[in-house]
Amino acid sequence: MVALAVVAGAVGCQDGDGTKAAGASATAQPGAQATQSPEEAAKAVRAAYAKTSAAKSAKVEMRLTVGGGKAPGGSTFTGVQAWGPVAADLKVFDSSYLADIPGAPVETRVVTAGQATYVDLGKGLTAQTGGKRWLKVEAGGAAGGDELMVQLTGGLTAASMDLPKELGLLAGSAAVKHLGPVQGGDVKAEAYEGELPDGTFVQVWIGADGYPMETRVASEADGTSTSLTTKYSDFGAEAAVQAPPAGETVAFVDLLKRLGRG
Repeated sequence: MVALAVVAGAVGCQDGDGTKAAGASATAQPGAQATQSPEEAAKAVRAAYAKTSAAKSAKVEMRLTVGGGKAPGGSTFTGVQAWGPVAADLKVFDSSYLADIPGAPVETRVVTAGQATYVDLGKGLTAQTGGKRWLKVEAGGAAGGDELMVQLTGGLTAASMDLPKELGLLAGSAAVKHLGPVQGGDVKAEAYEGELPDGTFVQVWIGADGYPMETRVASEADGTSTSLTTKYSDFGAEAAVQAPPAGETVAFVDLLKRLGRG
């Protein structure tokens, strides 16, 4: 039951200008020939940062994979993500975490709003929550110090990325470099990569319109490796995300008490 919280930890993921950007091909790879200097590469990433910040939201398709550590697995998320403030309304499917929980739905919905993430537990698990449909996990709340929660969310902060923040950090990295044009299908993009000060590795594909088409974020800490690939489209998509009614939610710490964790 508590393993479902890993989904919430993974996505703790506004109206804009309506600009569109097509999603990148899953098989496209950066070319081998880089043509831009480090200064030019940083300038291109800064420009993408400015456009993304102004758009405030986008449609996303994310694949999260966790290896090693105590909670390996993976999930796919699709929906709308916003930033400034961070918010999301996502469908979760193809999840090994959900598959390992008796009674959990095969696919579900995750909402991030107001500094908290809510997971729809489905009808099969509400008997363990006093009839409450939504599990609530607060960022930095009391549950953050729980050993189990630390285990389940360790290394998954890459999945809650604030896209403009990541682009800003990448643009400011001394190691940002141009990988060359992305090759494959009809994709027209330039690929850039760099390592952030916290050791996180970021690769971004920037389309001909200046918007990010895809990001790949990888990190490793305490024996846990986390990889997140996100495809973006429809920048400025409506993201009117609302938290579920308080009467229909159960806090993670209260769930632990119900399960005898005290």
